[in-house]
Amino acid sequence: MNPKMNFSLTQLEYVLTVNKYGHFGKAAEACNVTQPTLSMQIQKLEEDLGVIIFDRSKKPILLTEVGKKLVDQIQAVLFEAKKIGNIVQAQSMSAQKGELVLGVIPTIAPYLLPKLLPVLEQKFPAIELKIMELQTHGIIEALDNDEIDVGILATPIHKSKIHEMALYYEPFSVLCQKDHEYADHKKIKYSSLKMEDVWLLEEGHCLRNQVMDICATKKQKNTHRRYQFESGNLETLKNLVDQYGGYTLLPALATESIGDGTKLVPFERPIPAREIGLVYRREHYKNELIEALADSIMDSIPEEIRKIRPKDLDVLPI
Repeated sequence: MNPKMNFSLTQLEYVLTVNKYGHFGKAAEACNVTQPTLSMQIQKLEEDLGVIIFDRSKKPILLTEVGKKLVDQIQAVLFEAKKIGNIVQAQSMSAQKGELVLGVIPTIAPYLLPKLLPVLEQKFPAIELKIMELQTHGIIEALDNDEIDVGILATPIHKSKIHEMALYYEPFSVLCQKDHEYADHKKIKYSSLKMEDVWLLEEGHCLRNQVMDICATKKQKNTHRRYQFESGNLETLKNLVDQYGGYTLLPALATESIGDGTKLVPFERPIPAREIGLVYRREHYKNELIEALADSIMDSIPEEIRKIRPKDLDVLPI
């Protein structure tokens, strides 16, 4: 028997929401409908298709094998369906108008956003921006689930379904107290760095991996550090260096404000750096808004960073 193909986009959205929450009640609340309504619509979809999408005997509710196959296609259908509304909307208003949901990693957000938002508001006042602070893996997952439109993070990430737009490069500097051994250097070499007194970001931050690549020296014997702490915030690391000592590595935008007792020491060439870019789904239906965001970012960052070229840098993988 051939399945009936008269299902609605709303039914498909209900399926994705139940899959996300693993619970009919929570999914109904997220969709702003009653649980009986959501359950009935999913059951009707299953009856029309002639398959069971969810195994309701499991807690949390799980997809059946055919359900797993359907969810991938449902995501693609809903993604393409959104383009219809955007095309219609573009006929009656500027292409640089609408809502853009943005994900930004924590080591960029506090330094770029205060510069970016005034520029974006002045250049593109009709763009409504919703911002989420997410780690790199969270941005990729949110893009896959169509929960955000675009992300700002360290690139390249080399994901097959994700388009990347490199924007600018941020060189790293060493931050240490003025009486630290590194403070005597006009410029410092990779090989001079030790792991013993470096303050690091916690696991999950791509910047942590980049710093560890720079400080890739073997731990020396007979050394012990009384305090060990890993932070999710660069500002905490800056304060630790200022008050306690040791050192950390900072990307350029994070160096504009440092403690009175600390000093920035640049690296010798090739200077370790990270590439910052935008990531979004290929053939995205909000390309005009994403291009407007990219233009605004480039207008908001300091000119000395905007002019940096990779020939003088050692651009680190994430």
